[in-house]
Amino acid sequence: MAKGLWSVIGKSVLGLLALVALVFLMGIVMGFLGAAGVVTMDGAVLWIMTMFSVVIMAGAFWVAVAWMRSIDEAAREAHKAAWFWGGSAGMAVGGVGVILAALPQAETLRFAAHDGRTDPAAYMAAGAFGMMMLMMIGYAVVWAWWWLARR
Repeated sequence: MAKGLWSVIGKSVLGLLALVALVFLMGIVMGFLGAAGVVTMDGAVLWIMTMFSVVIMAGAFWVAVAWMRSIDEAAREAHKAAWFWGGSAGMAVGGVGVILAALPQAETLRFAAHDGRTDPAAYMAAGAFGMMMLMMIGYAVVWAWWWLARR
């Protein structure tokens, strides 16, 4: 196992517990503010999810940086190559969809993006998720190819 990896895992677990405590505390605070009429239920959910999202993304980025620093040079090169070649190829595939969506003919397309929603935010989230999945598939293919080519 890579040097320092247990430290990253331990700090990640502590961070997760801190996140759970933060969300619980935010729920209590928003509950009191909601009962006092300061914030609506929708506003409380928005604030809690905003705090949760910011903290979870910052934590994920921190874990990724710590993990990247803990792996050896060959693994780093595999991941860099996979993100560049695989991620770029996946984004190019998704880019075709983005370009086609700009055509006037795309106006007639209707689909439920998430939970039956058809609002622009749901479409944006579905598109971002789709692009991310294409990039991850490209990444996985190139990462596997990189290691298989060097065996």
